[in-house]
Amino acid sequence: MTIRGTMNTATQALLAQSQFLSNISTNIANVNTTGYKAQNTHFQTLLNHTSPGGLTPRKFFTVDTVDSREVSRQGFLNTTNRTLDLAINGRGFFVTNTETDGSGIWQYTRDGALYGESTQLTTDSDNDGQLDQATLLKTGSGAYVFGWKADDDGNFNQLNDLTALTPISINSNEVFPSRATANLSLQANVSAGVTNRQTVGMQFIDAAGNSRTVTIGFSPTDTQTGGFKLDVNIDDINGQNVPNTTITLLDANGDPIPPDLDADGNPLPPQVQFDGQGQLIVPQGGKVLIETTEDSNDPTATQSMVLDMRKVQSFNDNGEITVFNSDQDGFLEGRLVNTYFDQFGVLYGSYTNQGERALFKLPIATFAAENNLEAQPGNYFTQTREAGDRKLNGLDHATGLGQIVAGALESSNVDLADQFSKMIITQRAYSSSATVLRTADEMMQQTRDLKR
Repeated sequence: MTIRGTMNTATQALLAQSQFLSNISTNIANVNTTGYKAQNTHFQTLLNHTSPGGLTPRKFFTVDTVDSREVSRQGFLNTTNRTLDLAINGRGFFVTNTETDGSGIWQYTRDGALYGESTQLTTDSDNDGQLDQATLLKTGSGAYVFGWKADDDGNFNQLNDLTALTPISINSNEVFPSRATANLSLQANVSAGVTNRQTVGMQFIDAAGNSRTVTIGFSPTDTQTGGFKLDVNIDDINGQNVPNTTITLLDANGDPIPPDLDADGNPLPPQVQFDGQGQLIVPQGGKVLIETTEDSNDPTATQSMVLDMRKVQSFNDNGEITVFNSDQDGFLEGRLVNTYFDQFGVLYGSYTNQGERALFKLPIATFAAENNLEAQPGNYFTQTREAGDRKLNGLDHATGLGQIVAGALESSNVDLADQFSKMIITQRAYSSSATVLRTADEMMQQTRDLKR
């Protein structure tokens, strides 16, 4: 190798070490950047020149650098206790777009520090004469977070298609519609050894969304030990008795048991029975069916409710029913009061009527070679050909990709101790290459001086 070739090699080495130091500097600068992925420098030989000689030409090499990013390496999760801070514990990225209609740039990020942007919708959910106000979820760098929107039943069509996603928005005026009661449950003690009728009132929600009360009566029988005749009463919203109300025993399969008939062929009131230990033995399944019809001319107006009495017992008491607990699955109309993300990235809404339902689900984007994604300003990555195809995944117990941790953020995966160690080595390598260059320059000067 000539002295000029030596100078070329040393100069290239200075450039390579400068590139390495530049990456070290960038990593240290972003040690506190949420979701930042460290950039590494790899050195490889680079052909300087070839000189002929003998049978085989002699090759002389200098050095070049190749940069890579540790996108696949997980950073530590730091707890923030902020509702809109999300961390991915595992593979994948959140999906964002620079425009709400998805016409902008699709970008992917591990930075789950989300913020809200107010927007006005074209709907009037609460019928107050004013358009709904909503909050669009954005990253700290301004891109909109996209997800799958739930249908009316809270289910998601998790298509692997960016066009199936919509920007995640929280409608502040959203109303949880009322839901008629279909199931009731009662835990109580019916006083044994008495002759009076005992009653219990239970709240239910009718088809119109009104809170009503159904009253169940227990009247002891003369012919059956531990037996009680059942009757039911429901008043309409005006306090008037609804005559078309019946109560029927159900068998162990949940099918109605035909009532016994009197001498004239009229149905007798259904009877329940408790054994000597106070446990309910009739009906065998412990359930009864209550049906009420507000309008006898409209069969569709019938509301059916199953009352679970398996936790009703009968012991000597104060002569009245003692209620320990009662419940029903209906809802009054409710307003949105709170939202939260679960471990699978599902955004739930909580309402004033104690109801909950799924609103959106975050897709997690994965790539075959995620280390080849192109880093962008704002903690984003964009897809490249080398990274492979993008896949949108819905987290659940079966995917094995990981989970969403709410109230936490992923820290940078930069190891400061490692960066300082590399910086010392780089400094020495740079100084040594500079010494080589200086020495070669001095030798060149000595060569020029030979002409004098």
